[in-house]
Amino acid sequence: MTTTNNPTIGTLATTIQQIALSKLVPSKANVRKVNSTAGIGELADSIEAHGLIQNLTVRKAAKGQKFEVVAGARRLAALRLLAKEGRFDKDIDIPCNVLAAERDAEISLAENTQREAMHVVDEVLAYQRLVEEGLPADAIASRFGQSVVTVRQRLKLAALSPQILEAMRADEITIEQARALAITDDHAAQEAAWFGRDGWSRSPGNLRAALTSEHIRSTDRLARFIGIEAYEASGGAVLRDLFFDNDATFLTDRPLAMKLATEILQAAGDAIRLEGWKWMEISIEADSVHHAGYDRIHPQRRDHTEAEHVELAGLGESYDALVEQIEAYAEGDPQIEVDEVRLAEIEQRIEAIRNAAERFFPDEQALAGCLVAIGYDGALQVTRGLVRTEDRAALDRFRHGDHAHDDGDETPALPSPLESEPSGYSATLIEELTAIRTAALRVELAQRPEIAMAAMLHPLVLACFYDRRHGLHMHSAVEIRGERKALDLSIRQPEACRALSGWTEIVEAWAYRLPGDLADLWQWLIDQPIETLTDLLAVVSAANLNAVTARHEISRGRIVQANQIAQAVNLDMRSWWSPEREFLSRLSKSTIAGILREAGCSEDAAKAIERSPKAEAVAQAERELDGKGWLPSPLTMPVADRVGELDDRDDDAGDGHATQMAAE
Repeated sequence: MTTTNNPTIGTLATTIQQIALSKLVPSKANVRKVNSTAGIGELADSIEAHGLIQNLTVRKAAKGQKFEVVAGARRLAALRLLAKEGRFDKDIDIPCNVLAAERDAEISLAENTQREAMHVVDEVLAYQRLVEEGLPADAIASRFGQSVVTVRQRLKLAALSPQILEAMRADEITIEQARALAITDDHAAQEAAWFGRDGWSRSPGNLRAALTSEHIRSTDRLARFIGIEAYEASGGAVLRDLFFDNDATFLTDRPLAMKLATEILQAAGDAIRLEGWKWMEISIEADSVHHAGYDRIHPQRRDHTEAEHVELAGLGESYDALVEQIEAYAEGDPQIEVDEVRLAEIEQRIEAIRNAAERFFPDEQALAGCLVAIGYDGALQVTRGLVRTEDRAALDRFRHGDHAHDDGDETPALPSPLESEPSGYSATLIEELTAIRTAALRVELAQRPEIAMAAMLHPLVLACFYDRRHGLHMHSAVEIRGERKALDLSIRQPEACRALSGWTEIVEAWAYRLPGDLADLWQWLIDQPIETLTDLLAVVSAANLNAVTARHEISRGRIVQANQIAQAVNLDMRSWWSPEREFLSRLSKSTIAGILREAGCSEDAAKAIERSPKAEAVAQAERELDGKGWLPSPLTMPVADRVGELDDRDDDAGDGHATQMAAE
């Protein structure tokens, strides 16, 4: 132990001595109790790299040769950690300020209360200077006991615009707001995003949204479809938010992403065109696949040949064996080697054999086409067998024979497209809203078996008892084909849709009740009581219900009958939908202002919407409409319609009663 001097500061006399680490113990008088051990590892790394910058303050213990550390308990803990890990010798000399007085609590309190943290701007700029002096980020992290990610985050903040940093220094910008602005390296964009707005629009979320509005999030279906690696390999720039782990990567070159996606779709479409379709179209957006806007042809299934049965059996055994290997590998068996390539080949071959058992009639296929698009999950979506309006008459003649109307009757006129909705709602938005309404209607119908039974009987009775000249057999909301129209393709954010979630819960609950093996279904059905069958009928009726108004909608009668069902179950969409930001952001400001007036909001509020920037207008409108119960027209309950009146207008048919059946 050595003594260097004996200064007097204020009224406290101290002596600086070198004391062996093994003789230092914590003092019970240390006032820091909370977070006293936080960050010890990082502090130890810093002491190892830079030495002990501030001496410990100690006093002689009452007994023995020990010294109690009055101020510097965390530094002592870090020094002990270094000794424990073998990085310091346990008897290394530590410089200490030895107190002559016994006012330990006062000294401890003074050290902890008079300390002032470095301003965050000074801190991040200090990190930047270290980099400029040639110290890499990983070396900085090691020397200061920080993670490399933390160092890179601080360097990212140091790269903010000088004007933004000055505003931070003046405490006008919070650290969270600064992190949001740092999502881009463009100083002009940072300054425009901050100085060009005020109030609530400066929230971190709004700032981040403003700076990434033109980019493509990595979770977007377009990004998943083309793949980030392929995008970057083609020279596309990627923006990564260092401060957020989830959904924090953006593709900044939208034209390039669109070009890559188009090329992939076109290549897939060219191969599909060779199957013999009349037409093939590609589309970036999956919601361009408007099933309700087309007639459909369906493939015919044949039984598998004996050779196919044998091959499928062998493939099934190989598949099961590989799956067992994968499960063993997952459980940590190091002797297992998984041939994932072979597994993929088996899956493709099984799918090919199953597809070979289905084929379209060539004459029908020559009148139909297919749409190649990007599905909501980012996968290639191919919809085959779609028939356009102009080809439906020819398809109808083929299906019923060229002489089906030799009695002089003309083929019934096709229903005309639905009239367009009021301006302000795009066709895509109308389809989404009516898909949400359909999901809600399915939930309500599934809980009303008596109405579901009537809805299921409706198309069956039309087909059995009404003449085709009335055109009514095409006009039912329940499409009896044993199908379940996918609604999530028409809804931009299906996971956030309350109605769709409610419908999914009903379907999944019944899926658990039904037998797992298809061969057992018939026996299960006939073993059930009538009450169970009635409830199940309601669910499958609801599953077949289609009340979606698609862009190329032609079936007026189906929509009208869907409205009748909605009236019967007293559908109230206010229980399933409210005008939130995602909906309002897709409308023009003038349309939003009109909605406020329609909802009974003040004229001042509507005019403020028209004057405000779009983001502010959307947020303000969401607040104004909260609790008003306003619904857009595609979600409202229409005035009761009569199918007969509509078909008189569309098909020039009779009054639609069963008494006018044709006696053929």
